[in-house]
Amino acid sequence: MIRCFGLFINRTSNLRFVPFVGIDDFAWRKGHRYGVLICDGLTHQPVDVLPDREKETLENWFKEHTMIIKVTRDRYPRFKEVLDGISSITQIHDRFHLIQNLWTLHDNVLRKLLPNRIEKDTQENISTPQEIPLTKSEKVRVENANKKWEQACHMKQLKKQGYSLRKISDILNIDRRTVKKYIEMTEPPSLKRAKRPKPLDAFQQEVIQWETDGLTISAMYHKLKEKNYTGTYGALKYYVASLRKKKKAGQTLQPGSYYDRKNIRKILWQNDLEDEKKRKIMNEILTKYPKLRPFYAFITSFRQALKDKDMPEFRELILYEKDRQDPLTTHFISRLLSDFPPTLNAIELDENNGFLEGQVNRLKTIKRMLYGRASFPLLRLRILYQP
Repeated sequence: MIRCFGLFINRTSNLRFVPFVGIDDFAWRKGHRYGVLICDGLTHQPVDVLPDREKETLENWFKEHTMIIKVTRDRYPRFKEVLDGISSITQIHDRFHLIQNLWTLHDNVLRKLLPNRIEKDTQENISTPQEIPLTKSEKVRVENANKKWEQACHMKQLKKQGYSLRKISDILNIDRRTVKKYIEMTEPPSLKRAKRPKPLDAFQQEVIQWETDGLTISAMYHKLKEKNYTGTYGALKYYVASLRKKKKAGQTLQPGSYYDRKNIRKILWQNDLEDEKKRKIMNEILTKYPKLRPFYAFITSFRQALKDKDMPEFRELILYEKDRQDPLTTHFISRLLSDFPPTLNAIELDENNGFLEGQVNRLKTIKRMLYGRASFPLLRLRILYQP
């Protein structure tokens, strides 16, 4: 029964006239083996499932389906290699992945140019009579950060001498991804760590007021317990000690005198100029960190050109950023230009690859249901079956 059903699916899928398809890969085993899902761009239904994404497999499939004139895809190099050999097919990049890659660039730039916490421009923060002395663990962190920066500078020198990332990795016995991260550093690593949510966060104002009134830590703890505080005595003790250090140094005790980089990332990405509060924050950040301005301008212009489908403006923007040769955007721009015509088609044409993401998720669900109990032929039957 299954054999007959499979034969029926094979014949009907090959005979259908499908002028526009979307292709995307999925993992059999992430990082090792991948297959390819092909869907009809008009009906959004699966057309075929390929067992791998090798060049020969893809070429044979497209040779059997010569009626196809448009293909939407992501920027996987083998898709480009195969489709470039078929002049009759118009290739279109997926706009979702373009925005996703732009968001990754936005996130990486902010991680390198902004600290985790940014002091607000208030009179209290501008005038600080003295600095808080570093603890023993903080001194160790400073030493480690300095060592990292020295190592990063050494890697930059090797890179300038013409060594590849892999060669530098072999010389220093460091993972290639770590070498890439260090070479992209523009300043010493930040010493500020991300703050995790704690039970005490909801009672900070009360604790500050009690510290101002001169209550002991034990008295504060008993008061917090009456307010259903679920944290530990040690956490309260540590927080009060930090308040007393700030008090001794003449600094403000009030929380919220800083911006989180995570919130700044969201505000800059949304670029809501009509909101006066957000606009003020953006102006403050861009004034305090002028190195961020060209990246902010590039990312907002990229998104606007994509939204307006302004292909000449988009092309001019990419070429301008290429001429800037900024190390933080070089990889993004070079990847974009290596496969530029499909990106321009994504701006000019309406076709997109979004429908395929849902079908890939469906495939993954079915694959998990069949895990350990079936092979590729049965999975293909389940994917292509339409009641």
